[in-house]
Amino acid sequence: MNCIQFLLPVLVLVGYVGAQVLLSGPCPKIPPMKNFEPKTFLGRWYELERYFVSYEGLAGTCWVENYLYSPKRGHYTRLDWMDRITRKTLNIENGLTFDKYEPGRLHYFVERPFLPFLQGEYLVLATDYSTFALAWQCMDLPLKHTEILWLLSKQQYPEAYVIKKAKSIASGLGLDVSLLRKQDRAGCPN
Repeated sequence: MNCIQFLLPVLVLVGYVGAQVLLSGPCPKIPPMKNFEPKTFLGRWYELERYFVSYEGLAGTCWVENYLYSPKRGHYTRLDWMDRITRKTLNIENGLTFDKYEPGRLHYFVERPFLPFLQGEYLVLATDYSTFALAWQCMDLPLKHTEILWLLSKQQYPEAYVIKKAKSIASGLGLDVSLLRKQDRAGCPN
């Protein structure tokens, strides 16, 4: 295991609160997508834009979330990224479960025996399963909350209307799309 693969989960934990967008008040009540279909969602999703997350910027570029399924493991994700220094592709896998009553509510846990405390949940707010997805995570703090919004696409370079549609949906849910930051996709592997 190289240093980045070890440090990324630690940075996630240590920097969680200070590494996201910090907003006043409690988390907004935004429901996950209704009738979300986990098996239809499987595949490679490119991270096009997201709210600020320091640990991802430190670790690398070219972030890709692979939603996978195997009969032995069930659903899981493999997060791939390119190390900023070595330009090598690195990855980490997370176990994944879906809420029984709201399948768009995803529970993840980092599959590292020395980091059993890295777990949480995020919501799939919207997707058409072929061009875009919006995923969102929020954590309440005293008098404030942190948020991360991810705009994902099945295409590394989608048409402009795809991004516009996704942002319109996010705005309609009350999320501030001006906080989204375009991700560096230069030199990313296919």
